[in-house]
Amino acid sequence: MSSSSIIGVKPVRDTDYSIWALAYCQADMPQDFFGGAGIFSNAGTIRIPMIYTLLVGGEVGGKQHIALVDCGFRNDHWLTRYPFSSWEEPSDVLGRIGFKPEDVDTILVTHMHFDHMGNFEAFPNAKLYVQLDEYLGWSEAVCAAHQHETEEEKAWVFSSFDPMDLMRAAQGVSEGRIKFIRGDEEVLPGVTARLAKDSHTFGSQWFEVGTRNGPFAVAGDIVYWYSNIERMWPPGYHQGNAFNQIRAYREMRELVKQKTDRVIPGHDPQVWSRHMSWTTSNGNQVAEVNLKDGDPSRRPDVSGQKIIHT
Repeated sequence: MSSSSIIGVKPVRDTDYSIWALAYCQADMPQDFFGGAGIFSNAGTIRIPMIYTLLVGGEVGGKQHIALVDCGFRNDHWLTRYPFSSWEEPSDVLGRIGFKPEDVDTILVTHMHFDHMGNFEAFPNAKLYVQLDEYLGWSEAVCAAHQHETEEEKAWVFSSFDPMDLMRAAQGVSEGRIKFIRGDEEVLPGVTARLAKDSHTFGSQWFEVGTRNGPFAVAGDIVYWYSNIERMWPPGYHQGNAFNQIRAYREMRELVKQKTDRVIPGHDPQVWSRHMSWTTSNGNQVAEVNLKDGDPSRRPDVSGQKIIHT
C-alpha cells in the first residue's frame, strides 16, 4: 500500500490479527501531562501504564507474523529518574500470552522516546521500522542540544529521549536491522504505518491494523489517553505540534468510524476497563483487544490474579 492509500479502504488481502496491549511498567504522573493543561490542570497525579502492543497474525492462510508496536525501555537509569514501579523483562510480559522475545520478527516504532524503543536489543530476531523523519529529527535535535552550555539548558530536549538510543539505532542501521519508512506504507500484510509528522515528535507514526472484526488503530503517544481523541484536546507534554496531533485524531476517528475504543492509546489506564483484561500479581495488566479467528483467549484462571471483565 503506497502513501496515496485512503484511510479506511479495505486491503485487497484478507488479514486478521490478535491484538494484546501489555503493560510492562507503571508510573505515577501528573494528570495534565497526559490529559492536557486546562481540562486536567490541578487534578493531581495518576498511576499510568507503560504499554507495548503485540500483534499476531497476517494474511489469512499465509505466513504468521509476531510484531510489537514499541518495545519499552531497559532496566537502567530511567527507573530512578522518574517515578516508575513494577518494571518487568519482556520475557515475563510476553510469556503471559505464550510468546518469547525471540519470537518477535517485527518491531513497529511509533517514535523514538526512550520508553518506546529503548529496549529493542532484547528482541534479537526483530527488524525495527522507524519513520525517516523521526530518525533525522532526533539526530538534528541532539546536535543542536549539544550547542547549549549547561545541562539545565539541555534538559527539555532529553526529557524523554536518550541520546545513547540514537547511537544504538545508528548501529542497527549499519547492520540492516533498522528499516526506514517514508510516509504511509504497508509494513506487514494488513498493517499500515500512518505518518503523523511533527505531532507528538518529529516523525511519529500510528498503525492501522486490519482484522476480520474491522480496523484498529495503535496510536502510540500521539494519543496518550482516550480523552485526547474523544475531546480533541492534546496532552500537556509533546515535542511537536498540537494542531498536527488533532489532525491525526481526525484520521483515526475516520478509520474506526468514531468507535474510539478501537484506538489503543499509549498510556491510558482505561484500556483495561474498555477491553477484556486482567491484572497480574505485581500490578501490570494485559488487555485482550482482539482475537483472530481460531485464536483462544489467554485469560488466566489462576488463583490470586485479578480478572476484570468488561
